[in-house]
Amino acid sequence: MGHPEMSTPYLEAIRRGFTLAHELDQRCGPAHLLVGVAEGDGPAAAALDPGRGRSLRAAVTADSPVRSAVSGDSPYGGLGHRHMQAQGAAMALAESRGEQVGAEHLLIALLDQGTAPVLEALGRAGLDRAVVRQAAATAIGAPGLPPINLPALTPAGTLDRAPLPVSELDSRAWAALRWRQDHLPVGKLHRPSDREALLHLERAEAWRVADRLAVDDDQRYSLMSHHETAVRRRVDRSRPDIAGTPSARDRAQTRATALARRHRRRPGRTLALRNVTVGWGTWFGNRRVGLRDRWFRLRTSGSYRGAPQL
Repeated sequence: MGHPEMSTPYLEAIRRGFTLAHELDQRCGPAHLLVGVAEGDGPAAAALDPGRGRSLRAAVTADSPVRSAVSGDSPYGGLGHRHMQAQGAAMALAESRGEQVGAEHLLIALLDQGTAPVLEALGRAGLDRAVVRQAAATAIGAPGLPPINLPALTPAGTLDRAPLPVSELDSRAWAALRWRQDHLPVGKLHRPSDREALLHLERAEAWRVADRLAVDDDQRYSLMSHHETAVRRRVDRSRPDIAGTPSARDRAQTRATALARRHRRRPGRTLALRNVTVGWGTWFGNRRVGLRDRWFRLRTSGSYRGAPQL
């Protein structure tokens, strides 16, 4: 079953939330969407009537945008994975009731999600969470609506959700990856492409280890995140002369973008020809990267002899 249709008030609330986050140089989070709902029209906005206290916009922007942009310590940013969960909950609520997704469904989802930024913003604005929720639930004809179920979060280590701490990683998996970190073939890194090949190789190995041990996605992506960070640190420390250079894939994408711009300046070209030729650079670049990675794996296979068996 597909997602229910999204109403204009819902889409406008989302748009206003993202606009506010952009103005504050933050990633959109639940508190930004709460302001997006409050600054619209209809029952959800009325439930968040700023006339009852300090406005929600003022509550969310109380921290200096300059300080937030520089240090990233605003309590309202860095929760992009949470706003996706809230939107999913709003859609599921509307679908369960056979309704179009509205701002009221989103408000209920944000309140039941209950992230610290949303609760803090409500408190600063002088709004009672239970009163606001009752008004939103009544607006959709469900005054006795119980707390709704929230969809699972994106795995730890993806989007802007932090990976699990190293202390919580699967001990067998992390031991295997630590062994590889101690045996990286840094002596065989002679050019930037070797560095990129090694990073690709280790990323694939972290995925394979997660598969072999059948860990969940929180573990999988956290293992990959911590392993890649450790590998990058060791490689960059050993070979600072090739650190931070663009990969072959990046260069291919740059060439494809430049080609697309040239085609846009040539209106006589057909759309089909543009689409085909623009893809050539990326296709050949990906092929070259794949061949490069396989060759590097063959060259360095001896470095990993004696790896612990899972």
